[in-house]
Amino acid sequence: MTVSSPLIAPGLRHRVADHAASGALRDLLEHLRLSYAPEPLSEGAIFGFSGALDLRVRIADTAVPAIDLEGRAPSLELELCEHVGISAQWCTTSDPVRGRELLRAALAGGHPALVRADLADLDYRDGDRHDTRHAILVTSIDGDAGVAWVADGSFPEPQRCSLPALAAARASQSWPEPAHHGLLVLGVRPSRLADPRTAVAAALGRVVEAMRRPPRPDHPHVRAGLAAADALAEAWPRLPEAAGPRLGLTLDALRFRIRDGGTGGALYRSLQARFLHEAAALLGSSELGHAALVCDDLADAWRALAAASDGDDPAFAHRVSGPWVHRIRALEHQHVEALEKHLSMHRAIAA
Repeated sequence: MTVSSPLIAPGLRHRVADHAASGALRDLLEHLRLSYAPEPLSEGAIFGFSGALDLRVRIADTAVPAIDLEGRAPSLELELCEHVGISAQWCTTSDPVRGRELLRAALAGGHPALVRADLADLDYRDGDRHDTRHAILVTSIDGDAGVAWVADGSFPEPQRCSLPALAAARASQSWPEPAHHGLLVLGVRPSRLADPRTAVAAALGRVVEAMRRPPRPDHPHVRAGLAAADALAEAWPRLPEAAGPRLGLTLDALRFRIRDGGTGGALYRSLQARFLHEAAALLGSSELGHAALVCDDLADAWRALAAASDGDDPAFAHRVSGPWVHRIRALEHQHVEALEKHLSMHRAIAA
């Protein structure tokens, strides 16, 4: 829908998103009229061009929950801009006055500003779940009324947020990291995006590197990349013993991470699949078309795991979930192999 209110950046088209950061970037790039086609880039394309898909699993018997998941890199915004040829940087500060000044300066350019804001402190939202990586577009500030207007991917309409609530959300020190008044500052807007073949290759190369050769995790109980998929499958049979009375809580937490935590419903794999389908059409690549179908199956498997783990009997839910964990393990490997095949063809053509 097109928002015509004078309180909203002129011409901004905002829609509900499956994932906050990719949704906010989709709205922003559409507002800046940057795309590879006459139509705007989709949310799936935004996510995929970032190359942010990865996998981290924490498995610890003494932790609550006993298993935890993450499916995307925190560098999504900057890597999206890098891959498609947009100069960008995160501007951060610990000074709330400076943070407010930077935001006002960004809005003075006539474009919405992408900021990080803790979910729990935004007064137009219900609930107390913290997430300082939540991304919103601030579209205007009314100092006299003491409010800001924001586009949030969870809502179809622009939201009115009090300036104290916005300041608290941007200053939050909560999970997963301090927000530091994070503001994405774009450089000079390019007249066109980077070559699409180069951009797709950069994004897929980032995914393959993260899955094949991830950095050493900073915690002894964390595994990353394909090793995380392997570790999850290996740990699953003994999960009831490891989690004990916390088995139901662990399954609830996993289901939230996969389906309900702003991940596109399938730990971001559904967003990646959309990107691959669109990239295959854009480049005329049969290898990417195959990768897209594998990723469709992978997204379905993650959804099926979330559905199977839901039930009143945690022990039964754990048993029926097991086959899906093993299918996920196989498909995570197949997805990476399919991306590698396209990259091999890309390098051969480039040579």
